[in-house]
Amino acid sequence: MKPYIGITGFMYRKEVTVMLGLMPENCSRKLMVGVLMNWETLYDRPSKLPNRYPAIREIPRIFTDHSAALNLVHYHSREQAALHWQLEDITKWCGPNLHGLQLNVAWPDQMTLKIYKESHPNKIIVLQIGGRALEIIGHSPERLAAKVAEEYSGLIDRILLDPSGGTGKEFDPAEIAEYLSALKKTRLDFGLGVAGGLSSKNLHHAELLLSEFPDLSIDAEGRLRNPDDHLDLREAGEYISGALEMFSV
Repeated sequence: MKPYIGITGFMYRKEVTVMLGLMPENCSRKLMVGVLMNWETLYDRPSKLPNRYPAIREIPRIFTDHSAALNLVHYHSREQAALHWQLEDITKWCGPNLHGLQLNVAWPDQMTLKIYKESHPNKIIVLQIGGRALEIIGHSPERLAAKVAEEYSGLIDRILLDPSGGTGKEFDPAEIAEYLSALKKTRLDFGLGVAGGLSSKNLHHAELLLSEFPDLSIDAEGRLRNPDDHLDLREAGEYISGALEMFSV
């Protein structure tokens, strides 16, 4: 499973096409095409962030079958009781090029994930560990590793550490390294990734982690937006180019 360079907040296929054009042939990393969704947009209600959350009917047009793309819906919901049906609806409506889901949910129900994985074994599940999830475990790397090992083994394919949650707040490399190290010690078969305030200007934060975690995935959202909250294609392109250079791919 290839690690990825991620951009979250795509609204249009043309944005995806431009970014994929920057990925070299036979690249050792994928471009993670992240599309945001919450329960409002899932059920075709207007979003409070209309320049980040597309209408659900538009999502199949955003995702492409390009070999370098990893197409993920990033889903945020606090309705744990309805999560199973929400995941099924997302999978139904987002088209054949949907590769999987990133769950921006603080510790989703394990049985829900088990049932979903049994029904959709080819779909990737990325578990975001955001600020709320870290708060629940007391910001403890040891508790994080133990909880993942005991409750999510075999149910997820990747973990994304993202204290920012799309707000653009930069992560602390030293703090993130402690969480990554604890997760690595579990020896479980899932990929690791980080996010939090990344842009072309501060990729060195991620670079500090690569000696110990060479297959680390990265994702960026908040700092790739312009003042009108649209994806800034120039900044996004510089971020991808800088990441490709950093990863030497």
